Parts: sequence; C-alpha cells; structure tokens
Amino acid sequence: MTAQHLPGDRAFFEEWSTRRPGTRRSLDRARAVGDVLGTWDATPPVLVVVGSKGKGTAAVHAAATLSATLVDDNRLAHAGLVSSPGLRTNRERVRLDGQAVSAEEYEEMAQGLTRARAAVPAAGSGYLSPTGAFTVTGAAWTAAHGADALVLEEGLGGLSDEVSLFDPGVVAVTRVFYEHGDLLGPTLGDVARDLLGVVGPATRTIVTVEQDAEVTAIIEEAAARHGADVVTVAAGSTTSVPAGLASLTRMNAAVGVAAARALAAVQGWQVDEGLATTTLASVHVPGRLSRHTLDGTPVMVDGAISPEGVAAAVTDYLRWHGTLDTVVASFPDTKDVAACFAELRGFDRVVPARADDYLRFTEAEALHGEVVDARTAIARGIEGARAGGGGCLLIGTQSYVGIVLDVLDVETDRAYLAPAPRPY
Repeated sequence: MTAQHLPGDRAFFEEWSTRRPGTRRSLDRARAVGDVLGTWDATPPVLVVVGSKGKGTAAVHAAATLSATLVDDNRLAHAGLVSSPGLRTNRERVRLDGQAVSAEEYEEMAQGLTRARAAVPAAGSGYLSPTGAFTVTGAAWTAAHGADALVLEEGLGGLSDEVSLFDPGVVAVTRVFYEHGDLLGPTLGDVARDLLGVVGPATRTIVTVEQDAEVTAIIEEAAARHGADVVTVAAGSTTSVPAGLASLTRMNAAVGVAAARALAAVQGWQVDEGLATTTLASVHVPGRLSRHTLDGTPVMVDGAISPEGVAAAVTDYLRWHGTLDTVVASFPDTKDVAACFAELRGFDRVVPARADDYLRFTEAEALHGEVVDARTAIARGIEGARAGGGGCLLIGTQSYVGIVLDVLDVETDRAYLAPAPRPY
C-alpha cells in the first residue's frame, strides 16, 4: 500500500483484500482479465526487470534511456513503465515517459479494470493480485497511449509473477539473494530459477550484475535454453549513469541503462547519446538511498529490508554526511528483524516504526519494547536527530518509505524529464 489512498485503489486491491484463506493469486485470471483489457493486442517490445533489490532503480533508468532513443522513423520513442510498488500514491505505478498517470487517468484505468474483472468469471480459488492488476492494466494503458517500448518491474517473483505472461526481448537482473522462501522456494537456487523464469523465446539478451556462482549458473542455463546472450555489468562499470548517485544505486542504474541499450539494439533503434545523458541526469529516484534535508537536518531514505541492505545504507549515509546518530526503521516479522536491527546497534537512537496494518511487528517490539506508528516514529527521529546533530536514516519497507516521502513532501509524480519530441 502507499501513503495516500485513492478511490481507484479498490479496483486493483479488491480481489486480494476479499480473498478466502488459503487461496493464491491466479496467473490464468490475470491473463483472462488482460485479454478483456486488450493487454496483448498491440504489446510493444518489452523489457522485464527482476531481482531481489534495486529493481525500481534499474527500471526507471531503463525507461529514461528508452525515452532518449530514436525509433525506426527517426522520432523519439515513448517509454511505458509499470513498477511496483507506488511511492506516495498508486498512480506512480504506471508512467509514460517518466510521468505518472493523472488522478483522472488512474480513475479511468480503475473503471476499465472493474469492467474487465466483471466480464471474466472468477477462476476457481485463485484471485487477481494487486501486482497483476497493475501489470495487465498498466501495460494496456501505456500501449493505448503510444508507448513504443514497455518496461515491467516484477512484483514478487518471475515465473510466479504476472510479468511472466509477457515475452520480453531483454531481461535485466539486479542482485539476487534469498527471500520470499515461502513463495519462491526454500533455497537461493529456487528463488533464482523463479526469477529467471521470465526469460522466454523472444529474449535476446539477459543483463545482470555480478552474482553468486549458483545464481550465475542459473542465468547461463536460462540464456542457453532460449539462445540469449548474457551481459554482465561489472562493479565500477557505471560510466553511463550520473556520478552523484549512491554506489549501489549507480550499479542498479547501470543495469537498467545497459538493458535499455540492449533492447534498442534488438529493435534496430539508436540511443541519442546527448539526449540520454541529459535525461539520465534528470532521473529522480526517491526512497532509494535518496538524500533530503528537513529543517536543516540531513535525512536519507531507503527501502532496505535485509541485513546486507541495512549495512549498505548505513555505509552510504556515513559516506555522505560523516556522522549518524538516529535511525527510524520499520522491519515487520516477515523479514530477518533481529539481523536488520543488529546492523543498527551502534547508534544512539533507533526508533522502531509500524507502517503496515496487515503486518505484525512482534519481533521489533520484543527487541525494543515499543513499536509506534510510522508518522509518530518519524517525528521522534527527526527531533532526536536535530538535537544530536548527526542526521537521520529512515529505512524499511516500501509502504513505510511511502509514508516517509509523504512526510517530507517529496515530488514523486515525475521520475525523469523526457526530451521534447523531435519535429517531423
């Protein structure tokens, strides 16, 4: 969920919120609803982003690069982007050339989805997941509004996610680590195989960061099975993205840029290097090691939910500001709570926050004695940081990040400034 709720949200979340115990999301239902919406009537070339961390960063940089690409008739491409989750509102899940759909467009999408769902009988015990609803609806909407290319970010898994209903020309893979074992499988290999399940007959290139040996082998297996090339973006090979980004953000951005260039090559398109440089410099990725100031207090916001991610965020904050004494963190029981908080044990003030009504925070409460609602926790953290002078790190789930961005009043409607169309 996001910080702000919109009337149209109900259409996307209704089947999930009213699901019966034990039921699971249905890809068949997502496909059937997409058939009614016209999702596959004129699907543009697709680039899918999978991975355990950094997918959103890779996806927006891929879309920005494609918006600076010349297509067959020597005009600039229009890039659609469907990402997960939203930041401050769910409108931000669907973008065209970096701009989130308007409130009116979002309501029209919701009404169209409601009609499509009503036209398709419920598929047994399966339901249309929120991620699936946004994926099939967003793909249809961007295509209908002139998208020449479509970037899709997986919501949860690859083969088990609705992005697997598409046949991408390029697949981008950010860092893969063990997560969602209850859904994707009990081992790292199972997780990787599910994620790489999106590679299909149309896939010509897989772009990845350096991975563990087991994950690398699975990527190579998927590539060999479908005759795709593998391109590895090595650490430090980030010359194509702005230098001001945090180190991890730059690596994920570089994967997105490389994947977009690969899709352009597959299509016979040409990236305009000058426009790409300008467009990428305008990319705005709040909530992903993003840096802000509130009443003179330095603040960093990140969606890290693993011990490795928390440690990396702390390192990046210290590299940026030099000192840190306050952290406000939201880690529900579904994460490795003790290990995440262990990465924060050296700081004066660590405030546990509750951001999701549907998640439990009993482990955080056992460790710290109290877990307060997110807005109260953020206010306490900023007040403590202002007194201590060391700044504040706000870290946790994406729903929590959405609340943080709302409190900070961060602009989230435009992800980047697309170049102006060329005159014919």
